[in-house]
Amino acid sequence: MNPAAADPDAMMRRWNEQIQAKLRQADEMKQVANAVSVTQRSTDGSVSVTVDQNGVVSALDLTDAALRKQPAQLSAEILGAMRTAQAQIAAKMQEVMAPIIGDDSATMDALMGGYQERFPEPPPVDPTPPRPTGPSDDDDFGGHNFARDNKGW
Repeated sequence: MNPAAADPDAMMRRWNEQIQAKLRQADEMKQVANAVSVTQRSTDGSVSVTVDQNGVVSALDLTDAALRKQPAQLSAEILGAMRTAQAQIAAKMQEVMAPIIGDDSATMDALMGGYQERFPEPPPVDPTPPRPTGPSDDDDFGGHNFARDNKGW
């Protein structure tokens, strides 16, 4: 007969200790995860985006140089920096969770798999956004000044 099974109180104490250890580990994981953030800058440094552990933008910093860019170029740089930062969350989480989780690869795989599915590597960014092909509104006469036209009215 198993001596541990003979003492139900000892068995309950061990279970309680295991449960308490898992709860402490879960609290530590939550605290560490809540502190994770990733910051990514654009190639020229004019845009900086910080995302939290959920991939939500928590900070966006634009320099004066960023504000002189065309809107399409600026939005592309912001989104590119955001997606690149999000793609780095899984690696950052693995780095901070490894000391807590240890060799429990099933837990680590479950945790990291969710991040990699939600935030895949972004596609390469074209540094030059496409130029508009035509006038953006009806008041754009393509640089032609009809008031100086010699054709008369």
